[in-house]
Amino acid sequence: MIKLTLKKITFKQLYLKPLTLKKLTQQPIRLLTSLLLTVILSACGGSDTTTETIPDPKTPTTPTTPTNTIEEEFALWLTDLANNHILPSYQNLQDTSALLSSQAADFCVQQNQSADDLANLKQSWRDVMTSWQTIQWLKVGPILDDNRIFRLHYWPDSKGSVEQGVEKLLTTSEVINESYISTRSVGSQGLPALEQLLFASNQDSLIVASDKAKRCAVLTAISANVATISEQVNSEWEISQGNYHAQLTQGSGDFTGHKDAVEELVTNWLEQIERVKDEKMLVPLASVSPGNPAIAEHVFSGQSVKSIQQNIATFNVIYTAGGGHGFNNILIDHLSQQNIATEMLAAIEQAITSANVLTDDYEALLKSPEGRAQITTGIDSLRAIRDVLTVDFVQATDINIGFNSNDGD
Repeated sequence: MIKLTLKKITFKQLYLKPLTLKKLTQQPIRLLTSLLLTVILSACGGSDTTTETIPDPKTPTTPTTPTNTIEEEFALWLTDLANNHILPSYQNLQDTSALLSSQAADFCVQQNQSADDLANLKQSWRDVMTSWQTIQWLKVGPILDDNRIFRLHYWPDSKGSVEQGVEKLLTTSEVINESYISTRSVGSQGLPALEQLLFASNQDSLIVASDKAKRCAVLTAISANVATISEQVNSEWEISQGNYHAQLTQGSGDFTGHKDAVEELVTNWLEQIERVKDEKMLVPLASVSPGNPAIAEHVFSGQSVKSIQQNIATFNVIYTAGGGHGFNNILIDHLSQQNIATEMLAAIEQAITSANVLTDDYEALLKSPEGRAQITTGIDSLRAIRDVLTVDFVQATDINIGFNSNDGD
């Protein structure tokens, strides 16, 4: 700051030393400004000496409202995503898995199970699968420990590991329990193995199969194993227990900072976009009708379309942090990238709309011209999300992401 001391003079004093026009034009402009200021101050009265503080334009000023750094913005997204999506999703997975395990045990101790009993058990499996599909995209933290992600859901299964694993369990002379199951191949431990047992053909149904007792033992053991894995993952995320939540939201532990954590999660998001587009849609579609439904994600249960819809609906949750401080807020409010935010949201909404048009019968869709056209539209909408994400979005946010090596287009 600059302090100026201005001395009060009278109009008479000023008049006694008039400036001619010629002299005035020869003086610096600041002299004229100073004289005029003196006259004004004189007219206002006051003491002979007045001290006035005038800001120095060269001195930087501190803004009244601090502006977040991009790291702080990323921290807000990570925190809201964890609180609004990750923690609730893993809790839901634990709850639905525990219910399935309990119902499987109850079902198998009954003397005469009914078709309704089996239908209820199938629905419980669908509930677990829906819970899993909501959080399937995330590949950081406890889900990776002890090979849990594959033990829970081994797919794609190009070598028939699930079928072979279940067959070995049904023919072994070993006592089948959860402890035994947890040491078997990943294909025989998780949700796809349960699907094969629950949705088996009529002669192998859990109600009428000749080896019903053995099938029930395997069903109960695998259900318990899925429940245990789900409980372990959830407890290691929970703030009051393992608190992996802190590592993610603070950018510590497995991460070198908030930006690194964001890059990991956005890479996971991109990989899931490619997985849904390629493995769940493009490969089963094949080049001609009737496609290849035998390699779809859910061959036995008919859950393929539902899982695709759930995956794509989750993309909006990831983008908006479950309605919290999302990437939309970062792009618009922090980076002033309204166009990119609008483009991303439009691409996600179009993909959701395209997925919701699909019917439940995936095999029928793969056969009909109309159905194949709908699947193709869905594939194109996922490509649109990918294109925005890997070009405009990463440039605006200045993050680096990996790419799915299985991307085939």
